[in-house]
Amino acid sequence: MGSSKRWSIGTFYSGATTRRKHKRVLGKETAPEKGSEKVKARVVVVPVTAAHGDDCGVAAAVAGRTGTAGRNCAKDKTGCVLCYLNGLSSNLQFFTHFESVIQSLSSTFPRNRNSMEAFSLAIAFLVIFFTIGFFAFRNDASNVDANLPPGGSGWPIVGETLDFFINPEKFLSDRMKRHSPDIFRTNFFGEKFVIICGSSGHKFLFSNEDKHFTAYLLKSMQKLFFSTQRNTDKGLSNDGMKMPQFLAFILKPEALVKYVAGMDSIIQKQLKTHFEGKAEVKIYPFSRSITLTIACRFFLGIENPERIAKLVSQFNKVTHGLHTLPLNVPGTAFYHAIKATGVIRKELSDVIAEKRAQVASGAPTQDICTAMIVEGMSDEDICEKITGLLVAGYSTIASTITFFMKFVGERSDVYHKILSEQLEISKSKQPEELLCWDDMHKMKYSWAVVCEAIRMVPPVLGNFREAKTDFSYAGFTVPKGWMVFWTVNTTQKNPEYFREPCKFDPSRFMEGEGLPPYTFVPFGGGPRMCPGREYARFVILAFVHNVVKKFRWEMVDPNEKVVGSMMPLPEKGLPVHLHPRYV
Repeated sequence: MGSSKRWSIGTFYSGATTRRKHKRVLGKETAPEKGSEKVKARVVVVPVTAAHGDDCGVAAAVAGRTGTAGRNCAKDKTGCVLCYLNGLSSNLQFFTHFESVIQSLSSTFPRNRNSMEAFSLAIAFLVIFFTIGFFAFRNDASNVDANLPPGGSGWPIVGETLDFFINPEKFLSDRMKRHSPDIFRTNFFGEKFVIICGSSGHKFLFSNEDKHFTAYLLKSMQKLFFSTQRNTDKGLSNDGMKMPQFLAFILKPEALVKYVAGMDSIIQKQLKTHFEGKAEVKIYPFSRSITLTIACRFFLGIENPERIAKLVSQFNKVTHGLHTLPLNVPGTAFYHAIKATGVIRKELSDVIAEKRAQVASGAPTQDICTAMIVEGMSDEDICEKITGLLVAGYSTIASTITFFMKFVGERSDVYHKILSEQLEISKSKQPEELLCWDDMHKMKYSWAVVCEAIRMVPPVLGNFREAKTDFSYAGFTVPKGWMVFWTVNTTQKNPEYFREPCKFDPSRFMEGEGLPPYTFVPFGGGPRMCPGREYARFVILAFVHNVVKKFRWEMVDPNEKVVGSMMPLPEKGLPVHLHPRYV
């Protein structure tokens, strides 16, 4: 090819294992060179602005190598267009998708005048869409000079959101291998993101929370958790998302002591109602009900079963919509979640009004809603903060209890070790005596089992931040205003940190084992570590104590699938066969 600007034809061979020259053959299948497998040629017509060098990215891709597509053409430092096209994604997925869409459309429309006109319009629309995409990718490639982390932008508007939602674990693993195990860039919902990976990444982020980062919620989450007045195109301020400082004190272990017995009592009543006399129970629906019942008592001070059941129904819709694509269109999960938040706000407004009346009359109450009223918070602030607390204190704990039941139900040896530990605690108490603070500290093996369940199936994938300054990490620069995402999946399933990561092994968390720092971070770290971690531990361990003492169980379907990407759930609700223990 010459170096003057003109149109040229490049032929690419998917899966070829040898380097080939660009053929000037249009629309033909060419025979492979000797020693390489026969593959179908794709012909791409592109403008050439520079001579195409032997060591460019296309040659590397055709030879089966990965690396510097779009950057290192030997003939031109900026890279020729052929190199750039290959750099859009591995194996020219951008144009492969275009080709497959065209083929699908052509087979859909029958051969008549009206349908062909519609087909032509569809093609025109696709050409415009892919042209926008091409230049979006081209602009993205120009950012290389800014020393940005490696990565890509995905499709126009949606970015790589679909790939991430379909399978977050695979998305992260593939891009860590393709780009960098430390940091890479992507695009979610039109926002520029970097994902910081590994234990070193966790350490950097948690150690620099106040210096480089501020809290951030996706706009879709803001619509669910905050009122319409607060939701603007610019999103919420950091102050709008902060929890009141006094809340951290309320959630400290020493402040939670007085609630342990109450949690124990509620769990005993719930097990009696939903487990006793039943041969089979679905664990996930039960765990949602019991955790929200406790949360309503602790956060709102309400115990009315009908009122709680109404909230359970609405919060189920919110948590489901929270982890789906944010399409506010009738019939979608996100649409139902938006509607449910309206019902929840109305119910919470009624509760707040009742609590204000109780405070005014001097009636003694012990719940977080009342504490917020005493602190002088507005109804709107209380409603928003309580909604966030209830979602966090309900969905994550319910998920943990569910998968604890799954893993223990599959391992009788683990069950008997937990039972032995819990019976020892019971021996030191009177027959009807409720749990206390000291009892929680004795449940070391039980907590190790819970931690391993969390490691295997994290209830929360990670969290979002926004860069409030330019910062550098792993040799790359991230500009101010970019979004940052950290995730537990880059460490908790990593064999570098956890031997046999797919094996359920609670001994990893027993004293003396010693986990590498920043590898197990289900509650985050640094100044923004989850303030409700001790509350969650108390609820889960109180449940473990009671359920193990009174029942043993096994899976109805040992091969039940785990579905859901952002929040994994058992496909059938985890039905178990119950067997009462008579003591």
